[in-house]
Amino acid sequence: MKSTCWMAGALLSVVLVLGVTAAPIRVSLDYFANPNHIPLYVAMDQGFFDEEGVEVDIFVPASPSDPVKLAAAQAVEIALTPQINYLIARSEDLPLIAIGALIGRPLGGLLALRDQGIGTLEDLAGKRIGYALAPLEPILWQTVFACAGVDPTGLDLVNVGFNTMTALLTGNVEAIGAFRNYEVLQLEELGYEPVFFPQENYCVPMTYEILLVAHPDFVSQRTAEATGFIGALAKAIDWTIAYPDEALALFFNRFPELEDNLNIRSFETTLPLYAVGARHADEAIWDAMQSYLLTNGLMSQSFPTDALYTDSLLPSESKE
Repeated sequence: MKSTCWMAGALLSVVLVLGVTAAPIRVSLDYFANPNHIPLYVAMDQGFFDEEGVEVDIFVPASPSDPVKLAAAQAVEIALTPQINYLIARSEDLPLIAIGALIGRPLGGLLALRDQGIGTLEDLAGKRIGYALAPLEPILWQTVFACAGVDPTGLDLVNVGFNTMTALLTGNVEAIGAFRNYEVLQLEELGYEPVFFPQENYCVPMTYEILLVAHPDFVSQRTAEATGFIGALAKAIDWTIAYPDEALALFFNRFPELEDNLNIRSFETTLPLYAVGARHADEAIWDAMQSYLLTNGLMSQSFPTDALYTDSLLPSESKE
């Protein structure tokens, strides 16, 4: 009788163990799905996440400001966000740590139209500059103009909300904050000649455009899964770069409504900017950007770099 009970208990234990599956890793995009995110979908469709034993659910946030808040509240395990947004969130005491990168170079800058007589930043002196994000963008564009020798106090900075392209095309402003891999190409597709001033060329520090950040508890409590996720993403970035046509086809198969010339060109522009190896641990980049944000009042406190990011989850060949 005791033997029978023992066997039944053992079988029940086996069933329970086999029936337990790890919870999915919930990932918040920084915005709606677009070519920036192609390696994530490659990792899903090519089975790279499966190979690492992780299940991934991708979530589209209602607002670009939501991802860091969702990760800090542990409503998602991983959030995509610009390095600048992340550093500001850390300064506000949100419990987060950066664990990797998707896009390792800046995308932003100022965008104008050549047919409005704009060829250099000097041509924008005293003009109206449209922006969507305060207080960040006004400080970025003041830095850009000061670097070019244009007195930033003479700028007319106009908050146009997220209707930046409309404001530019209707002549309500003469320049807007924009991304080189989208709005610049969008203007060209519409038949305009854009003039783009990359922010990193004008005294704004180099930045990781899209980081992956998480609550520290996720890293410490689900280390194997977190490592597997970053390893799969690094593999998917390599695959995307090696097989761009196939990667784009996988993306359009998931999102056929996005298959147009603009998104094709956006992907081509983004391709050399993906963070090879998901690397995000250049200390000089972290120090320079944190110093810039502190100096300009966008961060209220500083952190040692080892409190801002960890490279412990990166594939060994990717560690910097």
